[in-house]
Amino acid sequence: MINYERYSSVKPEEYGKKGVMYYLCRKPSDKKIIPIISRIKNKKVLEVGFGTGYYTTTFIKNKCKVTGVDINPHLGKNLRIKIIKAKADKFSNHLKNEKFDVVASFWMTEYLDENQLEKYLKESKKVLKKEGKLITTIISNRGLGWFYVILAMFIRKIRKYGYKNEAIRYKIEKSGFKKINLIKLNSWLGVPWAYLIIAK
Repeated sequence: MINYERYSSVKPEEYGKKGVMYYLCRKPSDKKIIPIISRIKNKKVLEVGFGTGYYTTTFIKNKCKVTGVDINPHLGKNLRIKIIKAKADKFSNHLKNEKFDVVASFWMTEYLDENQLEKYLKESKKVLKKEGKLITTIISNRGLGWFYVILAMFIRKIRKYGYKNEAIRYKIEKSGFKKINLIKLNSWLGVPWAYLIIAK
């Protein structure tokens, strides 16, 4: 994951600092994300790129058995979950054929180029149970999503990626998922900027 490794020296208490884009884009998106994941109870969940556990806590409260995958596992040191250090595009071999009801990831795929995104989707499918589902977010390359990616590159020198609706659907289907629901995530201004994907 390009640029995600920059968090290797960041302390958990420093990781959660919120900028303008959080309030403009991510916080409004939570109005759709949180209600959906709040319905997941007593399930076996694999969360890829969990950070300090912002969304993880919802799964824990709902008595889910959570395993976390992150290349910066120190960020989740205060979470009471099983943690595996691995990249998003290469984690299945660390799980010893373990299967999950849900694979979840939020705001991690923005660091994945096309090849890495495809591998992440295939890895997710590989570790899901037969009736399991993938819940993930992907930045759009249109609207504020395009602006978000450009802003990260020119102001913060961080490489991020956005994708077209059609490209996202194609990559998910190619990874073996049959039922795909792309939910538009809008910014505070009502302008689309990302997608919440639920796939089985």
